[in-house]
Amino acid sequence: MEELLISISGTSLLEERSHKINHGSDLLQFIHTSREDGDFNDVMISVNGKKIPASKMVLSCFSKYFHKMFTTEMKEKYKDCVEVNGVDVESMNNLVQFMYTGEISINMDNVCKLLAVTDYLQMQSVKQLCIQYLMDATSPQNCFTIQVLAERLNIPLLSENNNKFIIKNYPQVICNDHFKGQSKEVATMFLQETCKQVSSDLVYTAVMNWVKFDLASNKSHLNELTKFVDFHEMSPKMLEDLVSVEPLLRTSEDCGATLDALVFQSKCSRAPGKCLISLGGTRTLNKVMKYDLRRNEWSGLLNLPDGRQRASAVVVDGVLYFIAGDLQTGGYNYSFQMNSNKQNSCWERFASSNEKRYAASAAVLKGSIFLFGGKKMRNTILSSGECYIIALEKWMKVANMNEAKHSFALVSLGDQLYSLGGSNTWDDSAVSLVERYDPLSDVWRNNAHMQTARMYFAAVVLNNAIYALGKLKVL
Repeated sequence: MEELLISISGTSLLEERSHKINHGSDLLQFIHTSREDGDFNDVMISVNGKKIPASKMVLSCFSKYFHKMFTTEMKEKYKDCVEVNGVDVESMNNLVQFMYTGEISINMDNVCKLLAVTDYLQMQSVKQLCIQYLMDATSPQNCFTIQVLAERLNIPLLSENNNKFIIKNYPQVICNDHFKGQSKEVATMFLQETCKQVSSDLVYTAVMNWVKFDLASNKSHLNELTKFVDFHEMSPKMLEDLVSVEPLLRTSEDCGATLDALVFQSKCSRAPGKCLISLGGTRTLNKVMKYDLRRNEWSGLLNLPDGRQRASAVVVDGVLYFIAGDLQTGGYNYSFQMNSNKQNSCWERFASSNEKRYAASAAVLKGSIFLFGGKKMRNTILSSGECYIIALEKWMKVANMNEAKHSFALVSLGDQLYSLGGSNTWDDSAVSLVERYDPLSDVWRNNAHMQTARMYFAAVVLNNAIYALGKLKVL
């Protein structure tokens, strides 16, 4: 080329201009086209028999793995074909394509394999894209799989994000089959890591969901997994309505008695101001004591006007009724009520029962007081019954029990009354009889006997079942 001797130097005062043009896109397009044309390719990557053409310089630019391979005295530096083992062929091909184009598609089908290969090839830019994709795609259906991947590839950021997702979406996670189908080891680790971060109600739900998903295989692990459940911290409703009646726990020797105690404690803690009252008795005829359930302490209350033993006591709308009993003065017909709704509780006399009786039993059904059986003077055992209508302040006669007896238990369940055990003789021989009273038809019917004859015992209703506590004891 002939030298150009033309010049305009010194003909203008215009300042010098400097320029910087980004020609990366042109370079990228050139090397991509060259690769496709087979130009400048100086190495073949062999993955499971498939050969991928490339340039050592381009590979080294985007992958620290290849950079070390081709810039240090490794034997691959001088080879025209290098093998890369243990990676996915499709992912490798996509990543080489990315090196030449700057474009890559990440989806739910390829993200896990891409992440594994980018981790192996030390391609940080694409690895970060995969991590972000997984963080955005985390769901109850895949969170355990993502956690395994994060731990296997040692990606704390992904693991931390996954843990946050699980805690935030715990109810959905533990209800999903993805969780329920996990192995015992994974379920144990999951409960161990999350039990302190969510409510005890949710931890319990997680345990039961996992156990019941494959009951035959998982039932044997129930006791081991319930150690992660803090039953003391459970909501009263959950504890009383679900946990206390769970058959799997009821059949467990380790859980049954503990649950009963916890339910009782729960009810006590939710009943500020409620208490147990002890009235009268053989040695403490007129003594009244109160046990504070929350403070775990006894204190005295106003004494009974007339001390007695073997009386009956019920509570209706916050009013304590102490009915009939042996006054130890020759009479049995006095009844009193203590109105605990009043600021200064006091004993007030109310209508005496129609029949003098002691060692009878009373129960409340639909706001009325029912009183049955008992003893009276001249060695008489009663079968009679009566009902106190509070609004009318009057006792009314109702049907007799089928059998006269005393020292039995009377409880209400549903819309019926149940009479259990007691004695039908003056010498205090216990029976196992059970009768059921229907106030609508005013009829007593025989029920299944108890397995043990009992008298001087207690009976309570819990979760739609009657429990008899105590055995024969002659006084």
